[in-house]
Amino acid sequence: MKPKVGDAGLLASRPVPKLVPEQVERFTVEALRAKPVRSFDPQATLHQLRTGAGKAVVAVDIGGDKLIAWSYDVRGGLLLQSAEVVIRRGDAGSAYLDGLEKVAELARRKMLPVGISFAGPTDGTKLLAGPNLPVFAAELHDCYGGDFAGLFPTVAVANDAEAGIMAGALEAAKRCPETRNVIYVINGSGIGGAVLTDNKIFAAEPGHIEVEKSLNRFGQRKPCGMLGATYVCIEAVAASKAGIEDIWLQRRGKRLSGKEIAASYLSGDGLALDLYDNSTLVTAHAIKGIARAFNLPKDFAGTVVVGHGGIFEVPGYRERVCSILEKDLSSVPRVIFTKDFSNNTCLDGAAIAAATSGIPDAAQ
Repeated sequence: MKPKVGDAGLLASRPVPKLVPEQVERFTVEALRAKPVRSFDPQATLHQLRTGAGKAVVAVDIGGDKLIAWSYDVRGGLLLQSAEVVIRRGDAGSAYLDGLEKVAELARRKMLPVGISFAGPTDGTKLLAGPNLPVFAAELHDCYGGDFAGLFPTVAVANDAEAGIMAGALEAAKRCPETRNVIYVINGSGIGGAVLTDNKIFAAEPGHIEVEKSLNRFGQRKPCGMLGATYVCIEAVAASKAGIEDIWLQRRGKRLSGKEIAASYLSGDGLALDLYDNSTLVTAHAIKGIARAFNLPKDFAGTVVVGHGGIFEVPGYRERVCSILEKDLSSVPRVIFTKDFSNNTCLDGAAIAAATSGIPDAAQ
């Protein structure tokens, strides 16, 4: 859904709120469960791509609802999609391993490095868990010891946020060569993210920070559940699916998709407007909180925020988030959105990982 003239006024007509200090202070490295996962230098990567003309790779995005693989060519310092290799759908990933084996056959035949983005925790080339893909996780474990390296002779693996921030950081470096830090925030089924600072990528779990009572406007009581947590977390009030769709169901007694709720919002539905209004405020807290946790400059100097997820395409949503941050910072932060430069940042990130596999994967 693309913004139309006047759509932003639905949210913009409301006064821009202030951030709640108590919520921002809840964001710490410990609360975010942040951990270093990969060394990544965007400028060095750009240079490597510019000198790697003619190289070809295969990228695979393994998500909760489908597996998709494309081949990429390095041309003019860019990674460009060249051909679709395979797409698989199946309950709990039931058809995924067959698709991966076809990708592996192509990669071996053409001696292509492979990059994989996986929607779940990974360690090196090993899959640690697949909570949304139990069938695939079990099959990969049974047939290949849970290790993608058993399938592919040359493979680089990243989780989806890690892959996404690589693509986002590369775009940020192209647009703003002075970029030193990148905050990658995802708002979709839940709220996720990653951080790039000092040329290291950190995985983070912003969605599972406890929400302040004043930001739980609709009395959400659904427990977080992360490691048994019983408090209400921010994604339960602000994520497109775990928050907005769930609260809509509670209030209206009917389950609607995010697109259907967005349509209600555009038609003037008050509940939908309130839900998106609160979501933008909580998302802004997540961005400011992540910056605080990593001791990034308070004025966001040298920092680019990359927003990912369909909710940022809801007319007026992205502008509202930026306005809230601008009011808090007294300056205009640099914010870009993945839909403006990529159809699939996870797939692009997997291609980057494959094309730059000579750069160490693990952050020291």
